[in-house]
Amino acid sequence: MFRMRHLLVLLCAATGLGAVGCQDWNRRSTPPTDLSAPPEVVQARLKAENVDVPGQVEDMHRARAAYLEQLTRLEKTYLEIGDVNRANWARRQRERTEGVEVYPFLADLPQEARVDVAPEQSIPEADALYDKAMAKLKEFRGVPLTGFLEANRKKAREALEMFKELLRNYPKSDKVDDAAFFCGEIYKEYLRKEDPDDELSIRYYRWAWQLDPKTPHAARFQCAVVEDFRRHNRKAALELYRLVLEEETHNQSNLRFAASRIEQLTDEEGSHLRPRPEKEPVGSNAAGSTPPGAEQPPAGASSPTREPPGELSGNEGRNPG
Repeated sequence: MFRMRHLLVLLCAATGLGAVGCQDWNRRSTPPTDLSAPPEVVQARLKAENVDVPGQVEDMHRARAAYLEQLTRLEKTYLEIGDVNRANWARRQRERTEGVEVYPFLADLPQEARVDVAPEQSIPEADALYDKAMAKLKEFRGVPLTGFLEANRKKAREALEMFKELLRNYPKSDKVDDAAFFCGEIYKEYLRKEDPDDELSIRYYRWAWQLDPKTPHAARFQCAVVEDFRRHNRKAALELYRLVLEEETHNQSNLRFAASRIEQLTDEEGSHLRPRPEKEPVGSNAAGSTPPGAEQPPAGASSPTREPPGELSGNEGRNPG
Protein backbone atom coordinates (compact mmCIF):
# COMPACT_ATOMS: atom_id res chain seq x y z
CA MET A 1 0.00 0.00 0.00
CA PHE A 2 2.79 2.37 0.94
CA ARG A 3 4.60 1.52 -2.26
CA MET A 4 1.49 2.29 -4.30
CA ARG A 5 1.09 5.68 -2.62
CA HIS A 6 4.77 6.44 -3.25
CA LEU A 7 4.35 5.68 -6.93
CA LEU A 8 1.26 7.92 -7.15
CA VAL A 9 3.15 10.81 -5.53
CA LEU A 10 6.02 10.43 -7.98
CA LEU A 11 3.59 10.25 -10.90
CA CYS A 12 1.78 13.43 -9.81
CA ALA A 13 5.08 15.23 -9.33
CA ALA A 14 6.29 14.20 -12.79
CA THR A 15 2.98 15.27 -14.34
CA GLY A 16 3.09 18.64 -12.64
CA LEU A 17 6.68 19.22 -13.72
CA GLY A 18 5.76 18.34 -17.30
CA ALA A 19 2.82 20.75 -17.23
CA VAL A 20 4.86 23.62 -15.80
CA GLY A 21 7.96 22.91 -17.85
CA CYS A 22 10.85 25.31 -17.44
CA GLN A 23 8.61 28.30 -16.75
CA ASP A 24 7.70 29.56 -13.30
CA TRP A 25 4.18 29.31 -11.92
CA ASN A 26 2.91 32.62 -13.30
CA ARG A 27 4.41 31.85 -16.73
CA ARG A 28 6.22 35.17 -16.88
CA SER A 29 9.70 33.85 -17.53
CA THR A 30 12.30 36.29 -18.76
CA PRO A 31 12.45 36.12 -22.56
CA PRO A 32 15.71 34.78 -24.02
CA THR A 33 18.37 37.30 -24.89
CA ASP A 34 18.47 38.24 -28.56
CA LEU A 35 21.95 37.24 -29.74
CA SER A 36 21.43 38.21 -33.39
CA ALA A 37 23.61 40.93 -34.87
CA PRO A 38 22.11 44.31 -35.85
CA PRO A 39 20.66 44.34 -39.40
CA GLU A 40 23.29 46.74 -40.71
CA VAL A 41 26.05 44.42 -39.50
CA VAL A 42 24.40 41.43 -41.15
CA GLN A 43 23.91 43.35 -44.40
CA ALA A 44 27.57 44.38 -44.43
CA ARG A 45 28.64 40.78 -43.86
CA LEU A 46 26.36 39.45 -46.61
CA LYS A 47 27.69 42.07 -49.00
CA ALA A 48 31.29 41.19 -48.15
CA GLU A 49 30.52 37.50 -48.72
CA ASN A 50 28.73 38.27 -52.02
CA VAL A 51 25.52 36.63 -50.82
CA ASP A 52 22.81 37.16 -53.45
CA VAL A 53 19.47 37.03 -51.57
CA PRO A 54 17.29 37.71 -54.66
CA GLY A 55 19.25 35.03 -56.47
CA GLN A 56 18.52 32.56 -53.68
CA VAL A 57 14.80 33.30 -53.97
CA GLU A 58 14.89 32.80 -57.73
CA ASP A 59 16.81 29.54 -57.27
CA MET A 60 14.11 28.38 -54.86
CA HIS A 61 11.35 29.15 -57.38
CA ARG A 62 13.22 27.32 -60.15
CA ALA A 63 13.79 24.30 -57.89
CA ARG A 64 10.09 24.25 -56.96
CA ALA A 65 9.04 24.37 -60.62
CA ALA A 66 11.51 21.59 -61.49
CA TYR A 67 10.22 19.46 -58.61
CA LEU A 68 6.61 19.82 -59.78
CA GLU A 69 7.64 19.02 -63.35
CA GLN A 70 9.45 15.89 -62.18
CA LEU A 71 6.40 14.73 -60.21
CA THR A 72 4.27 15.16 -63.35
CA ARG A 73 6.70 13.03 -65.37
CA LEU A 74 6.82 10.43 -62.61
CA GLU A 75 3.03 10.20 -62.51
CA LYS A 76 2.93 9.70 -66.29
CA THR A 77 5.63 7.01 -66.14
CA TYR A 78 3.85 5.01 -63.45
CA LEU A 79 0.59 5.20 -65.41
CA GLU A 80 2.35 3.90 -68.52
CA ILE A 81 3.72 0.86 -66.67
CA GLY A 82 0.37 0.21 -65.01
CA ASP A 83 1.30 1.11 -61.41
CA VAL A 84 -1.79 3.13 -60.49
CA ASN A 85 -1.01 3.35 -56.76
CA ARG A 86 2.37 5.01 -57.26
CA ALA A 87 0.94 7.24 -59.98
CA ASN A 88 -1.64 8.43 -57.46
CA TRP A 89 1.12 9.09 -54.91
CA ALA A 90 2.95 11.28 -57.41
CA ARG A 91 -0.28 13.10 -58.32
CA ARG A 92 -1.23 13.75 -54.69
CA GLN A 93 2.28 14.92 -53.83
CA ARG A 94 2.21 17.31 -56.79
CA GLU A 95 -1.23 18.66 -55.83
CA ARG A 96 -0.19 19.24 -52.23
CA THR A 97 2.98 21.02 -53.32
CA GLU A 98 0.99 23.21 -55.70
CA GLY A 99 -1.32 24.08 -52.80
CA VAL A 100 1.52 25.43 -50.66
CA GLU A 101 1.42 29.24 -50.48
CA VAL A 102 4.08 30.95 -52.61
CA TYR A 103 5.05 34.17 -50.85
CA PRO A 104 6.18 37.37 -52.65
CA PHE A 105 9.70 37.45 -51.17
CA LEU A 106 11.00 40.07 -53.60
CA ALA A 107 8.06 42.48 -53.69
CA ASP A 108 6.08 44.73 -51.38
CA LEU A 109 2.83 44.00 -53.23
CA PRO A 110 0.94 40.72 -53.79
CA GLN A 111 2.26 38.10 -56.19
CA GLU A 112 -0.26 39.13 -58.88
CA ALA A 113 0.64 42.83 -58.85
CA ARG A 114 1.93 44.13 -62.19
CA VAL A 115 2.13 47.57 -63.73
CA ASP A 116 -0.58 46.72 -66.27
CA VAL A 117 -3.23 45.86 -63.66
CA ALA A 118 -5.89 48.59 -63.61
CA PRO A 119 -9.72 48.64 -63.40
CA GLU A 120 -10.54 49.99 -66.85
CA GLN A 121 -13.37 48.04 -68.49
CA SER A 122 -16.03 45.40 -68.06
CA ILE A 123 -14.84 42.05 -69.42
CA PRO A 124 -17.58 39.37 -69.64
CA GLU A 125 -15.21 36.48 -68.89
CA ALA A 126 -13.82 38.31 -65.85
CA ASP A 127 -17.33 39.19 -64.66
CA ALA A 128 -18.36 35.53 -64.88
CA LEU A 129 -15.28 34.42 -62.95
CA TYR A 130 -15.92 37.10 -60.32
CA ASP A 131 -19.53 35.96 -59.89
CA LYS A 132 -18.36 32.36 -59.53
CA ALA A 133 -15.81 33.36 -56.88
CA MET A 134 -18.42 35.39 -54.98
CA ALA A 135 -20.85 32.45 -55.06
CA LYS A 136 -18.17 30.23 -53.55
CA LEU A 137 -17.36 32.89 -50.93
CA LYS A 138 -21.01 33.14 -49.90
CA GLU A 139 -21.08 29.38 -49.24
CA PHE A 140 -18.95 29.84 -46.11
CA ARG A 141 -18.98 33.56 -45.36
CA GLY A 142 -20.61 34.22 -42.01
CA VAL A 143 -20.52 30.55 -40.97
CA PRO A 144 -19.28 30.24 -37.34
CA LEU A 145 -15.79 28.76 -36.92
CA THR A 146 -15.23 28.77 -40.67
CA GLY A 147 -11.48 29.22 -40.27
CA PHE A 148 -11.29 26.11 -38.07
CA LEU A 149 -13.29 23.72 -40.26
CA GLU A 150 -11.21 22.14 -43.02
CA ALA A 151 -14.20 21.76 -45.37
CA ASN A 152 -14.84 25.51 -45.27
CA ARG A 153 -11.13 26.31 -45.42
CA LYS A 154 -11.04 24.29 -48.65
CA LYS A 155 -13.86 26.44 -50.04
CA ALA A 156 -11.98 29.56 -48.94
CA ARG A 157 -8.89 28.43 -50.83
CA GLU A 158 -11.01 27.73 -53.92
CA ALA A 159 -12.58 31.19 -53.82
CA LEU A 160 -9.16 32.76 -53.22
CA GLU A 161 -7.70 31.00 -56.25
CA MET A 162 -10.55 32.25 -58.45
CA PHE A 163 -10.00 35.85 -57.33
CA LYS A 164 -6.28 35.47 -57.99
CA GLU A 165 -6.98 33.95 -61.41
CA LEU A 166 -9.01 37.06 -62.26
CA LEU A 167 -6.10 39.28 -61.21
CA ARG A 168 -3.63 37.26 -63.28
CA ASN A 169 -5.67 36.75 -66.44
CA TYR A 170 -7.83 39.89 -66.67
CA PRO A 171 -5.61 42.78 -65.52
CA LYS A 172 -7.84 45.41 -67.20
CA SER A 173 -11.11 44.18 -65.69
CA ASP A 174 -13.07 46.66 -63.60
CA LYS A 175 -13.29 43.90 -60.96
CA VAL A 176 -9.57 43.82 -60.10
CA ASP A 177 -9.88 46.07 -57.04
CA ASP A 178 -12.86 44.00 -55.85
CA ALA A 179 -10.86 40.78 -56.31
CA ALA A 180 -7.87 42.23 -54.44
CA PHE A 181 -10.11 43.27 -51.53
CA PHE A 182 -11.69 39.84 -51.20
CA CYS A 183 -8.27 38.18 -51.32
CA GLY A 184 -7.43 40.28 -48.26
CA GLU A 185 -10.74 39.33 -46.62
CA ILE A 186 -10.17 35.61 -47.14
CA TYR A 187 -6.67 35.71 -45.70
CA LYS A 188 -7.79 37.85 -42.75
CA GLU A 189 -10.90 35.93 -41.77
CA TYR A 190 -10.52 32.35 -42.99
CA LEU A 191 -6.89 31.44 -43.85
CA ARG A 192 -4.98 32.56 -40.77
CA LYS A 193 -2.69 29.50 -40.98
CA GLU A 194 -1.48 30.65 -44.39
CA ASP A 195 -1.07 34.25 -43.19
CA PRO A 196 -0.34 34.14 -39.44
CA ASP A 197 1.41 37.52 -39.40
CA ASP A 198 -1.33 39.22 -41.51
CA GLU A 199 1.21 40.41 -44.06
CA LEU A 200 -0.70 39.06 -47.06
CA SER A 201 -4.09 40.42 -45.99
CA ILE A 202 -2.58 43.88 -45.50
CA ARG A 203 -0.89 43.77 -48.90
CA TYR A 204 -4.13 42.88 -50.72
CA TYR A 205 -6.14 45.51 -48.81
CA ARG A 206 -3.60 48.20 -49.69
CA TRP A 207 -3.46 47.09 -53.31
CA ALA A 208 -7.26 47.26 -53.53
CA TRP A 209 -7.40 50.98 -52.75
CA GLN A 210 -4.27 51.67 -54.81
CA LEU A 211 -6.01 50.13 -57.82
CA ASP A 212 -9.11 52.24 -57.16
CA PRO A 213 -8.90 54.99 -54.53
CA LYS A 214 -12.73 55.16 -54.63
CA THR A 215 -13.24 51.42 -54.18
CA PRO A 216 -16.61 50.75 -52.50
CA HIS A 217 -15.05 48.29 -50.07
CA ALA A 218 -13.77 49.09 -46.57
CA ALA A 219 -10.18 48.24 -47.48
CA ARG A 220 -8.57 50.99 -45.38
CA PHE A 221 -10.81 50.23 -42.41
CA GLN A 222 -10.06 46.50 -42.46
CA CYS A 223 -6.37 47.23 -42.80
CA ALA A 224 -6.58 49.60 -39.82
CA VAL A 225 -8.29 46.93 -37.71
CA VAL A 226 -5.50 44.46 -38.49
CA GLU A 227 -2.77 46.97 -37.64
CA ASP A 228 -4.63 48.03 -34.47
CA PHE A 229 -5.79 44.81 -32.85
CA ARG A 230 -3.57 42.13 -34.32
CA ARG A 231 -0.27 43.84 -34.97
CA HIS A 232 -0.63 46.49 -32.26
CA ASN A 233 1.04 48.99 -34.59
CA ARG A 234 -0.21 52.27 -33.14
CA LYS A 235 1.33 54.57 -35.75
CA ALA A 236 0.05 52.61 -38.74
CA ALA A 237 -3.40 52.17 -37.18
CA LEU A 238 -3.77 55.92 -36.59
CA GLU A 239 -2.73 56.74 -40.15
CA LEU A 240 -5.22 54.25 -41.56
CA TYR A 241 -8.12 55.33 -39.32
CA ARG A 242 -7.54 58.91 -40.47
CA LEU A 243 -7.62 57.71 -44.09
CA VAL A 244 -10.96 56.06 -43.33
CA LEU A 245 -12.38 59.41 -42.19
CA GLU A 246 -11.09 61.08 -45.36
CA GLU A 247 -11.73 58.44 -48.05
CA GLU A 248 -14.29 55.85 -46.85
CA THR A 249 -17.24 58.05 -45.94
CA HIS A 250 -19.85 55.60 -47.29
CA ASN A 251 -20.00 53.54 -44.08
CA GLN A 252 -21.19 55.55 -41.07
CA SER A 253 -20.59 52.71 -38.62
CA ASN A 254 -16.95 52.44 -39.68
CA LEU A 255 -16.55 56.22 -39.47
CA ARG A 256 -17.80 56.27 -35.87
CA PHE A 257 -15.54 53.39 -34.90
CA ALA A 258 -12.50 54.99 -36.59
CA ALA A 259 -13.12 58.33 -34.87
CA SER A 260 -13.47 56.58 -31.51
CA ARG A 261 -10.24 54.61 -31.98
CA ILE A 262 -8.32 57.72 -33.01
CA GLU A 263 -9.43 59.39 -29.79
CA GLN A 264 -8.46 56.36 -27.72
CA LEU A 265 -5.10 55.82 -29.42
CA THR A 266 -4.11 59.46 -28.97
CA ASP A 267 -5.05 59.35 -25.27
CA GLU A 268 -1.81 58.27 -23.63
CA GLU A 269 -3.49 57.24 -20.38
CA GLY A 270 -6.45 55.41 -21.86
CA SER A 271 -4.89 53.64 -24.85
CA HIS A 272 -4.37 49.89 -24.57
CA LEU A 273 -1.22 50.35 -26.68
CA ARG A 274 0.49 52.66 -24.19
CA PRO A 275 3.78 51.06 -23.03
CA ARG A 276 3.46 50.01 -19.39
CA PRO A 277 5.64 48.32 -16.79
CA GLU A 278 4.88 44.61 -16.64
CA LYS A 279 3.05 44.65 -13.29
CA GLU A 280 1.31 48.00 -13.61
CA PRO A 281 -2.50 47.64 -13.65
CA VAL A 282 -4.35 49.39 -16.46
CA GLY A 283 -6.17 52.18 -14.62
CA SER A 284 -8.72 50.75 -12.21
CA ASN A 285 -9.55 47.83 -14.50
CA ALA A 286 -6.68 45.49 -13.70
CA ALA A 287 -9.03 42.51 -13.86
CA GLY A 288 -9.41 43.00 -17.59
CA SER A 289 -12.70 44.90 -17.83
CA THR A 290 -13.17 47.64 -20.40
CA PRO A 291 -13.10 51.28 -19.22
CA PRO A 292 -16.51 52.98 -19.27
CA GLY A 293 -17.35 54.43 -22.68
CA ALA A 294 -14.51 52.61 -24.49
CA GLU A 295 -15.20 50.90 -27.81
CA GLN A 296 -14.83 47.14 -27.87
CA PRO A 297 -12.37 45.83 -30.51
CA PRO A 298 -13.22 43.52 -33.39
CA ALA A 299 -12.92 39.77 -33.60
CA GLY A 300 -9.31 38.71 -33.84
CA ALA A 301 -8.21 41.17 -31.16
CA SER A 302 -6.06 39.92 -28.31
CA SER A 303 -8.21 40.92 -25.35
CA PRO A 304 -11.39 42.86 -26.29
CA THR A 305 -14.23 40.79 -27.62
CA ARG A 306 -16.99 42.61 -29.51
CA GLU A 307 -17.05 42.47 -33.30
CA PRO A 308 -16.44 45.92 -34.82
CA PRO A 309 -18.43 47.34 -37.68
CA GLY A 310 -16.99 45.88 -40.83
CA GLU A 311 -17.88 45.29 -44.44
CA LEU A 312 -21.59 45.86 -45.01
CA SER A 313 -23.36 42.56 -45.59
CA GLY A 314 -24.96 43.85 -48.77
CA ASN A 315 -21.76 45.33 -50.19
CA GLU A 316 -20.41 42.40 -52.16
CA GLY A 317 -18.62 44.45 -54.79
CA ARG A 318 -19.91 46.11 -57.91
CA ASN A 319 -22.61 44.43 -59.93
CA PRO A 320 -21.34 43.15 -63.27
CA GLY A 321 -21.74 45.69 -66.00
